[in-house]
Amino acid sequence: MSQQKNAFYAQSGGVTSVINATACGVIQTARSHADRIGHVYAGRNGIIGALTEDLIDTGKE
Repeated sequence: MSQQKNAFYAQSGGVTSVINATACGVIQTARSHADRIGHVYAGRNGIIGALTEDLIDTGKE
């Protein structure tokens, strides 16, 4: 059995409804692969969250 990896998602700019739909799709797809993906993190304020280590654990939201 392989070790689970975590996933990270960040997006900045664009129409809010498109960003929300994209985030939903990424998170749902990652969760459907729970055998391979552990936690799904999102960067608060997009890539800035990655640079400042300000991450959201989407499993707790």
